[in-house]
Order: sequence, then structure tokens, then C-alpha cells
Amino acid sequence: MDFENRLQKHSAEFTENDRKIAEHLLNVKNIEQKSITDLADEIDVSPSSITRFCKKIQFATFQQMKYALLATRTEKRSNDEEVERVANFYHSIIASTQQFMDTEQTERIANDLISAKRVLFCGIGNSGLIAKEFNSRIERMGIDSAAVTDAHSMVMKSALLHEEDVFMCFSYTGKTQSVLDATRQAKDCGARIIVITTNDSEALTELADEVVLVSNHVFVDDEKFINTQISSLFYLDVLTYRLLEDAKLMEQRNKTLNALRRFG
Repeated sequence: MDFENRLQKHSAEFTENDRKIAEHLLNVKNIEQKSITDLADEIDVSPSSITRFCKKIQFATFQQMKYALLATRTEKRSNDEEVERVANFYHSIIASTQQFMDTEQTERIANDLISAKRVLFCGIGNSGLIAKEFNSRIERMGIDSAAVTDAHSMVMKSALLHEEDVFMCFSYTGKTQSVLDATRQAKDCGARIIVITTNDSEALTELADEVVLVSNHVFVDDEKFINTQISSLFYLDVLTYRLLEDAKLMEQRNKTLNALRRFG
């Protein structure tokens, strides 16, 4: 158990001196250079009070407690570095996607979704998860929608679309064959086609009425960073925000949320 968890576990047993010692230890610098006497003088307690504190939080000696505190800080610094690195990746991908965004296009797509009789979302794998996420959002706004994430259902559902419907597909590479087949089918039925992708040079985008480009995570130079969804989800957050500026959609979303609170 690390140092901070030990403090939490035994805090109910602490005396006033124990609390002073704990607070000081959490903030003291260069603990490795300090003796028990040094700390006692800084905290204005006796060395024996620090010894009793160590035993209270299940350390045999002051030295054992000091090494545990140092280990916790080293691990935390390492974790902080990882958090900072991943946060920087997020920032980079979002900033890159923001450069692709076109406010007028977002407005057009929002209007397409609002005026559509039905909306069909499609995607495979990670892109399918995004399709399901966006479907979950807009069906709560009262828009008649569905998400399909397997090849057979895509072809069947897209074959039943009409001119007043919208087909929105997500394909990270723009090369997913089942998505391409379903898009061709939707196009043949006259549905309006919206494609979300990182690649504007594939057959899929040639079928689209609207192509939304999002940033590609492969430009992040770290093979351990494997999130392919951030850029698309960022775009959908922007689009969702725009949709909820519509008073009717906001009202219907509140109705569905209230129903879920009552009966869900």
C-alpha cells in the first residue's frame, strides 16, 4: 500500500500531532536528506512522536516510511509524465481537426439531420462505436435514427433509404469495403450522403454530398497511442452542440432524459 493510502486508512486514529506530521510529510521537499530530528524540529514535535506515527501507519521504522514516501513521489512523477504526454496528443489531434472544420458545412449538416425523415449511421470496428455514440445522442433529440455496425445490416438498411433520408458513415481510412458498398446502395436510393473520414482521396468520398475530414492519429509519433476516435468524437461534439441550439431538439432531449430518470 502506498504512503497516501496508508494515511487515508489510518487517519481516524490520528492525534493532533499525527495530523501535523502527515500534512508536513505530504508537502516536504528533499525528504531523503532529512533525519528524524530534522523533521521533528520542522514540525515542532518530538522524534518519538514521529516514530509512533510511523508505527501507526504500519511502518517498522522511520527509514522505511521515508523510502515509501520517496517511491510514491517517483511513481507519481512518472504517471504525471504519461498523463502530460497523452494530454498533449489529445490537444494536438483536436487542434488539427479544428483546422479542417468549416462552420458553414457544420451548419448544412445540422440542417440535413434536422430535416431528414430518417438518419442511418454506419461504421465498422472503432468507427462503428462512433456511429453508435452519435446515434444515441440524436435519437434522444427525437430524430428518427439507427446505427448499424455489421456488413449485412448496412446493405439491407441502406437499401431501404429514400431521398428524404440521410446516410452518415464513419470510416477512418475511407477504405472499408462494407461501408463503401452500403454507401453506394444509399446513393442509389437517393439519400443524402455524409462521410466522416481522415482520407479525402478514396472512392468513398467521391460518393459523398458532404465530406468531413478529421485528423489522423498516425501523425502522433508514439506507437503506444492507439486512440483512433478522438478526432471524430470532437467533430461530433461540435455538431451536437450546434444541434442543441435548436429549441425543439433541446426540448425533446430533456423529455427523453426526464423519462429515463423516472423509469430508466
